[in-house]
Amino acid sequence: MGRIFKTPKDDSVEETLRAMHLANTFDNTYEWGVGWLRTIIISGATALAVSAVEANSAYSLWEMTVEWGYGLISDFGNWLIGLVP
Repeated sequence: MGRIFKTPKDDSVEETLRAMHLANTFDNTYEWGVGWLRTIIISGATALAVSAVEANSAYSLWEMTVEWGYGLISDFGNWLIGLVP
């Protein structure tokens, strides 16, 4: 007799549920591990690619994004200050 179902004929159902649970647990663990590994590898590859592009050209990600954003916020702040009489 099984622990979940108390009739002898339901042992196969219990074993099936146990096998499905084990497969689901393994699948979740595998996907979590592979997901993090893929994230780390792609992040490293992206950092190396951006670094290579910046080193071999006049393009700078910092100037194109952060300094542009800072200038935009600074201009907005100056516009707000100009509204004050």
